[in-house]
Amino acid sequence: MRRTFFLILAFLVSTNCLRASADSTRQRRFQKLADEMRLKKPKLKEGDYEVRIWNRQSLQYGDAQMLYRLIKRKETFTVTKSIILWNKHEFKHATEFNSNRPVTVELWQKLLQHNILTLPDMTALRDQLFPKPEKDSTWNVIEPDGTVSVKAKRKRNKWIIIGDGEGYYFQVFGKDSYHDYEYSNPLGYVKEKPEIIELCNVVAILHDLAPAFQSTQ
Repeated sequence: MRRTFFLILAFLVSTNCLRASADSTRQRRFQKLADEMRLKKPKLKEGDYEVRIWNRQSLQYGDAQMLYRLIKRKETFTVTKSIILWNKHEFKHATEFNSNRPVTVELWQKLLQHNILTLPDMTALRDQLFPKPEKDSTWNVIEPDGTVSVKAKRKRNKWIIIGDGEGYYFQVFGKDSYHDYEYSNPLGYVKEKPEIIELCNVVAILHDLAPAFQSTQ
């Protein structure tokens, strides 16, 4: 029993270390890309935020192909979009675009309602995305001839794995705070798991930002 306890403890510690290592690697990778794009760490006052949303297409070169940059100051809110080009695995350059539609503080308030500052990482949703199979239920039935038979109902949880697609990495900078989280293929998963609130929030954030860069003509 004692040996089993220590094996379980070792597994949990190992899993947490691997996750922490992956998070650290992810942060360094995107910090390197931000440096190449000459994006400095934001200097913010109390109540100010900068949110960076990196978009990565799995079948293209590079760590990200697009960046939304949301800057909320005391009385203003701006959104820019950068298209990032690569020479295979080497960063080439990024072109930044201002929104071609009005962006107001009301949009920021909508994003806050979707918990853009505090959403958890997608790994926290693992049990909801990939639920463990439930036990089959059984019951006894007395047949007309007096024999007893056992009936069973098999339960199958619905879950799906999406491979190639796109991912979104969120970085939330505050005056004295930092938070990041990542979602893989949220648009695909939300179709299969619309009951997961966090997925719905991520998709709503992306949908709310998209019109700012659509043509007005």
